Amino acid sequence: MEEKRLFGALTVYRERGAYLRRLEQFEKAKASYDEAFRNVPEDIRTLIGRSQVCSDAVQPIQAYSDAQMALKLEPSNMNARSMQARALYTMSNFERSVVMNCRGARVRRQPPYFVEGIIQGIETIQDCIGVNAGNVMLDFLPLIKKSEVTLADENEPKKTLHVSRIPRPEKKKNLTQMQVRKHAILARVLAMKYLGPMANDKFFLQKLTEDQRLMSANSGGSIELKKIVSETLCSLTERQEMLRAQRPYYSVKLAEKTESKYQNKYKVNVLIKEREIGAQTVERSLRQIEKSLKAKRVMDVMIYAERLQIFLDLKTPRTLPDKDVYIDRLYRAVGEAYLCQHRVSYTLSERSNRRRIAFLMGLPVGRPKSYDSVLGNYPYKFIDIKKATSKVSATLELCENSTMRCWLMYELARLLTTQKNYALAKYYAKRCQREAQTISNVTWWLNGLFVLMSGDMQQSNANEVRAQVEEAYEYSKKLQDPEEVQAFLSKCAEMMADQVATDEQKIIEQREKQILDIMEPAKRVETQVLFKRISVLPRGRRFPVLPQGVDFASQKTERRRRRQPGLTVIPGPPRALPPPPKSDTVGFQEFDI
Repeated sequence: MEEKRLFGALTVYRERGAYLRRLEQFEKAKASYDEAFRNVPEDIRTLIGRSQVCSDAVQPIQAYSDAQMALKLEPSNMNARSMQARALYTMSNFERSVVMNCRGARVRRQPPYFVEGIIQGIETIQDCIGVNAGNVMLDFLPLIKKSEVTLADENEPKKTLHVSRIPRPEKKKNLTQMQVRKHAILARVLAMKYLGPMANDKFFLQKLTEDQRLMSANSGGSIELKKIVSETLCSLTERQEMLRAQRPYYSVKLAEKTESKYQNKYKVNVLIKEREIGAQTVERSLRQIEKSLKAKRVMDVMIYAERLQIFLDLKTPRTLPDKDVYIDRLYRAVGEAYLCQHRVSYTLSERSNRRRIAFLMGLPVGRPKSYDSVLGNYPYKFIDIKKATSKVSATLELCENSTMRCWLMYELARLLTTQKNYALAKYYAKRCQREAQTISNVTWWLNGLFVLMSGDMQQSNANEVRAQVEEAYEYSKKLQDPEEVQAFLSKCAEMMADQVATDEQKIIEQREKQILDIMEPAKRVETQVLFKRISVLPRGRRFPVLPQGVDFASQKTERRRRRQPGLTVIPGPPRALPPPPKSDTVGFQEFDI
């Protein structure tokens, strides 16, 4: 059975669309006009109303086509001609819009739709290429020349000396931190100039597109949300571009330049005041950080440092001239805070000190409650490690301050060590040390070395740890008070040596068990007694159960003892003469005459 058609459907849907348009609910209004168009495709009022809705909703192509259809049905309809001129203006065809409005104004002077359209179109043309645009070619001559040189270089044919069969991707030059900041600031300024309060909606939607919480277990709802966000952001971007085409940015800048001298003086005073307030805020935060550092409250140092970094990110070199100096001071204090954790307490027991070292180096630690000051003030937060790693690596690519780069590489190495990615963590720790050497910062060099030691201690690389301890012991002498760091390093080496001895004993016991399992029951008891007697002896006098190489450490003292001044070749242990050769001939003998 066919569905009964609504009586007077054209009037119902058309009037409903007009009512919703006045309420600025354009999507619902367009849906009502579409339903009215399905019922009666040749109704002029429906076409004009839908054209008006599409023009208000920034859909100029649909508005222009509806106005064209209405004019084909009734060429003398002035409302349709007004909608056509309005759609042309929205499509940035300003000259054609003025022409259409002039033609309509000859026929109808009132209501003043056509006259207002003429005034609006002429004013927009003046903003783009007329009096209100100013001397664009003179004002922006350096920028125009620079862009011309870039285009000439790009379009110039390049002579290829060798054509490789292996396709290589084109290398794109990464933007510097200053260029990225300029682009971001310019994008925000343009959005606020043209969109006004709606710029905040655009910023919110841009952050929402990168938000990982948008994808949830409800895949259908997540897809719908992403679609709504992308459509809304696209609509706002199109509206901004349309408004920018109607009044270019150079016209806006010219209008700002023609302000009075009193307003310029007021802006200068505002800038001076902003710089003073910014400097006072930074100094106050740095004093709080130094106070917490003296009390060795590392968690408080990290909290204040994070707040100060957020504040510094909002400032530019114009509003805060000494920004680089403050960043250096901030991350020097952060490095001192990280380094002051690596200390040995003389009030704690040996077990507690070893537990502290194990905690700092990422080794397994028990669950009992601790009153250790380092463990209690450790700057720990529940964060997503992968998300934090990607954020730190993205910041590192754009960072230009050397001290901040040391901190970022240290953080990246520490996060990668937590994820058991020791090779990449070692790479970033070495980079941190090289960067610290270039700026002669001993603190960050030692912090990078402690991350290296953490990875090697977790992998039980005893030789690497021993070499790093020796290197750090010499390098730490450049500090003002190296005793705490040197005591911590000595304790780390001692812990690693004990750990190696314990591991070797476990391997020996496992090997003995394997040997006993394959032996006959009669000899098993005797061999077990022999193994027990071997374990009682010192390590130098034991029979090796495991295959071992030559112990060069034991020969080192003997070679030093036998060394004589002035000799380049050190004599080794005395050797016996080889036995005389024997002949294969039976009865043949050689006599020593």
